[in-house]
Amino acid sequence: MIQVYDRNRNAIIPGQKVMIAATGEVSMARAVHAQGLSAAKAERAPCVEIKDHAERFVPYELIRLA
Repeated sequence: MIQVYDRNRNAIIPGQKVMIAATGEVSMARAVHAQGLSAAKAERAPCVEIKDHAERFVPYELIRLA
């Protein structure tokens, strides 16, 4: 499984609280869909699924909390 990191280089793991940097909205990371991507491409691809959001986010757009 490819590990992805937020803008502060903290690993994003499903089940952790994250904040969307652009809006300040706090939610929970549901899944990371990085299968078939290299580590470099996963960092720049919209691959992080957030609870209560239809779209996926690029890991750099997120900040891991706690």
